[in-house]
Amino acid sequence: MTISDFQINSVIKSYTKHMKFKMRVTEKDQTNNINQEDRVLISEDGKRMLLERIGKNMVDRLRRHDKEEHVSNISSR
Repeated sequence: MTISDFQINSVIKSYTKHMKFKMRVTEKDQTNNINQEDRVLISEDGKRMLLERIGKNMVDRLRRHDKEEHVSNISSR
């Protein structure tokens, strides 16, 4: 497949436009001292549900690990 000079120039132009736009937006944010940060609030019920789910997953993993170890010990005898 042949790529023409026109196609290469088009990609380069769109890339530079995108980078210039990105720089302008970043400069505006810095001059306005905009501090963007994400915050997540989890209710007490949500925390409880999350801990229960994590606990169940850990129990399942430990049980699978014990079964796999038990099977490997039997097969190595």
